[in-house]
Amino acid sequence: MTARHVCAFAAVILGGFLSLTGGAAHGTSGAQSGWSAARPLGSCVVAVGPRVAFPSESPSLATGPGAIVWVEDPVCASASARPPRFPFGLSVAALSPGGRTAFTHTQALHGAPAGELGAVGASRGRLAVGASLGARGTSPAVALWQGRATGPLESGPLLSGTGRLFSLAHAYLGDAAVATVQPGVAIEVRVERYFRSRFEQPRRIAIGAEPVSALAATMDYRSDVLVAWQQNGAIYAHMLRASGRAEPTQRVGTSAPNPQLKALVSDNDHGMIAWSSAGGGARAASTSVRIAFSEAGVRFAGSRLVASFVDPEGAGHAPGSLALARLSTENVMLAWTDAEAGHYVVRAAPAVFAGTRPAARLSDPAGQSRLADLAPGPAGEAVALWSSTHGGSGIDPTRNELWAARAFVERHGRVGAGPAEIVASAGPNADPSLAVDPASDHAVAAWLTLAAHPSIEWAAGPGASGYRPGTPAAAAHPGSGTHSLRIALAAGAVAIVALMILALRRRAGARAAGGANRGMRRRR
Repeated sequence: MTARHVCAFAAVILGGFLSLTGGAAHGTSGAQSGWSAARPLGSCVVAVGPRVAFPSESPSLATGPGAIVWVEDPVCASASARPPRFPFGLSVAALSPGGRTAFTHTQALHGAPAGELGAVGASRGRLAVGASLGARGTSPAVALWQGRATGPLESGPLLSGTGRLFSLAHAYLGDAAVATVQPGVAIEVRVERYFRSRFEQPRRIAIGAEPVSALAATMDYRSDVLVAWQQNGAIYAHMLRASGRAEPTQRVGTSAPNPQLKALVSDNDHGMIAWSSAGGGARAASTSVRIAFSEAGVRFAGSRLVASFVDPEGAGHAPGSLALARLSTENVMLAWTDAEAGHYVVRAAPAVFAGTRPAARLSDPAGQSRLADLAPGPAGEAVALWSSTHGGSGIDPTRNELWAARAFVERHGRVGAGPAEIVASAGPNADPSLAVDPASDHAVAAWLTLAAHPSIEWAAGPGASGYRPGTPAAAAHPGSGTHSLRIALAAGAVAIVALMILALRRRAGARAAGGANRGMRRRR
């Protein structure tokens, strides 16, 4: 074998190692997918998207089965012209570890849905579900339920006079919180610790008379709650300490009404708030995305511009278009809808570097893509879910594809991502929700399929390669481009090739020396 043959062989070995370990970063428009085929659930669904949630007490420790919840209208399926006494119901489908659903029950709602539905994991392996309900001639109220996914949910207090806005939050250990608004009076926050089975009496944050158009609540492990809201042209924040220590309300930055609003508070007593809102004045058809970081003690001072772009369809501040996720590694990822060369795209970045370093683009730049959800998993990653329209100049809600990709924070403050995988083919898919099972690292997505009678469909995605429950959170991330496993294998391949070349050179030298010795003997 000559040195030229060795070099060719080296290329084959290196190519093989790189293909086994993912090679270069994958594109985002491949047709292959590890997701299951879409499966139907309810067929008479109110036009409010389903929600997916898993109870847990850590990123990798589930405390009970997860579920898909949605609101159903049995009147559309009833052969009787006479509507039932309670025409709307809350339906729950429990999720098994094998990626299957088991329909459990539908229970009556004492009112009509008013547009909001939420679900999070709560204490003792249960789910906490909230919905805004309205009855004719009355203002909307927030209803709460709790229970294990495999049994009936217990009705909690009906929080009357609160309006349609509410925010559910989940923290490590299984703590939960719900924030609601009494218009013109106060924001009320109820906390449930992981060792309790009821929400405590509300604590109140006084607000002005102007309407509140967005609300977000988040918790740390001490059950301190950071509340953020939009009111009177600005974003405000307030910390509610479990100790009872009083904190002031802070003005964080400016915002138009109805922004997408997200918040996180860390165990080191720092917080962050992100929002995307419509532009004003001459740039009315625009969106800006901003993020604010606090100093110690959760004290905010100013905000940073992450993105600003022309947005004629309002995709950048539509529901789901902005997300913050705390990873199991304690990094925080920000994802948002942006614009590039006349197309909507989905981007992600480590939150601390958003707006200061280039962000990763997760979606296909040839489509019109909008972020729908971002859910952290137990293997140090987050799964992003987005909708895309291809083959047109704008967003077509009748031809929405759903796509997903795993993303993670690499060294040096970059986001790496695996290949994008198709979750649902083009159709009238709307309002999707996503969560990751901490017991298996499998992602579950559910969405509305709009028709004469809207229905629910769902699909399950694969877990991270090599993940096992109870393994360290920082599992290897396939497709990350230059992670340590790929480097080690490539270095091993290079070492093998170098040894082969050295051996061949020594053999060639020995042959040359032998030939010279024979020639000397002949001359003698």
